[in-house]
Amino acid sequence: MDPFYRKRYKIVGGPGCGKTTEVIDILGRQFKAGLQPSQMLMIGFAKATVTTLQERAKDKLGFTEDQVKSIKTIHKYGRDIACQGKEVFNQKAKREFIKKLKTDPDNWVLLDTAKDKQDDEVAVWDETTDKKFATIFKLVGFARHARNKTLEGILNFHSDHEDFKFSRIQRSEIKYCFNNLNLFKKSNSMIDFEDMLEYALAPNVHFPEYKVVIVDEVQDLTPLEWKFIAKLGKSTEELYLVGDDDQGIYGWKGSKVDYFLKWPCQEQHITFLNKTHRLPTKIYDLAQKIINDIDPAHRIGGKKRENYNPCSKECCNKINSPGVLETLYGTEELNDIIEFDSNAIMCARDWIHCRQYAEHLKGRGIVWKEKDKLRENDGAFRSSFPQKPRDILKSWDILKAGDGINGKDVRTLVTNLRPGLVQRGKKSALINLDTCPDEFKDHEARFTFKDLSEKYYILADINKPWFDVFSFSTTRKFSKQRPNALFDDDADFNNYLKTCYENDPTLNKADIIISTIHGIKGMERKKVVICNDWGYSLQNYYSGLIDKEEEELRTCYVGVTRAQEELYILDTGKQKTKFPYLIL
Repeated sequence: MDPFYRKRYKIVGGPGCGKTTEVIDILGRQFKAGLQPSQMLMIGFAKATVTTLQERAKDKLGFTEDQVKSIKTIHKYGRDIACQGKEVFNQKAKREFIKKLKTDPDNWVLLDTAKDKQDDEVAVWDETTDKKFATIFKLVGFARHARNKTLEGILNFHSDHEDFKFSRIQRSEIKYCFNNLNLFKKSNSMIDFEDMLEYALAPNVHFPEYKVVIVDEVQDLTPLEWKFIAKLGKSTEELYLVGDDDQGIYGWKGSKVDYFLKWPCQEQHITFLNKTHRLPTKIYDLAQKIINDIDPAHRIGGKKRENYNPCSKECCNKINSPGVLETLYGTEELNDIIEFDSNAIMCARDWIHCRQYAEHLKGRGIVWKEKDKLRENDGAFRSSFPQKPRDILKSWDILKAGDGINGKDVRTLVTNLRPGLVQRGKKSALINLDTCPDEFKDHEARFTFKDLSEKYYILADINKPWFDVFSFSTTRKFSKQRPNALFDDDADFNNYLKTCYENDPTLNKADIIISTIHGIKGMERKKVVICNDWGYSLQNYYSGLIDKEEEELRTCYVGVTRAQEELYILDTGKQKTKFPYLIL
């Protein structure tokens, strides 16, 4: 074996088997042996995972805020190495770019050939093309992660990739958008997430030498990220790859479990964590039934892992616990399962089937969180209503108690007062930063309800409940990719908010997440509801393409293994699109 690979290690473990604990233990052993955090590097796949590792390192190892900086995402590390001083092409910049591209076409570089220029003349950007832009950005990102960073490579990727070749975007539109995107980034000294890795891979960029590098969730790495890890490994004494080949579910994004399987490593350097501390026996048995139908040749070790079992130690709360595994026939059966203070995940294969959860919870006045599709890179979640109602109701409670709020909160509060509760002609002057009283701009100043009523034209009654005083607007859709709003109008939204408040005045007790299975990977909750309707994705399972079939099995596996205690399978009754393993 190449000497480069003699100190290369793989740590393989299923859901709840303690991969994070093992990673922290490795860091702890090296730290006790005399290595400083600056000599170690921990690379995570997602920001949420990195945050968890940082907190564990501070708690278990005593790392300081400065020391945990050695634990970071792969993109953050690439940026620190090669892209310091450059702004990130974030969502705000993306919106600015799209606006300019749609409104100022004369300011943008056209394509080189006469034919391409002619093609661009039919590529009209109007209010209906936002979805088209989203598809192009997605295409370019996926292509670059698959190591197709040139325009020609991206166009070929578009033609070959089954998720894009039937899209309605034209080659001329891809060219026009891609060329001007590069121009926009260059003129504004900006980088995107792919740039952070590609810049670091340049021959003139040299990585620091580390004694120990740990890379987590490696089954999700794309070809571009694997090349980055390979370069990092050349300057590393000990390299640990941590992951679960059974949870590789991003094949559509360019990730391949094969990279993890085929990475050279001596057999004695492969560690299998084979005791789950999460799954009770009923859920464990279902999970094993799903994953053991994957060809053993496509799993590390080349065989079924018969020794992967629930933990039997007395310290594990899953000992001798069968858990709950039931089928629900219709969303009305969720009434006895999900409450306003539940700790739960409600997931499905796609967003279409997630909507039924939202409609159910909306009807009962239960708060939930959904994956924010506008901020996928940092894994952000947002509530079923914006933060503003919480902030205003908190301010209202403070005023009721006789205390004061600052000028910024006053302006927010006034914005949402019902018509007639501000003296005529005064509302816009109070809420506008340019015309509001100067004292509102003093961060230290506080204003009581008496001040608001006597000095600032507020006519509201402090003794009335908030829903008689405030009215909130919603333009928010359940999914930004869907044309239909979840709420019919503002009145519908306010009725929902009122019911939520009656169930929970804090509006914060529930820990319920609605998401696709891909969005909740790495998470866990006491209760999990998973829809057995696989929709259009079922064609992947029956396609005969082994990689697609197995990825659907892995996706199902990830979904059911989020459950710590109770797993409920929501049966939609649509026989043709039910995933076979979720029919009990």
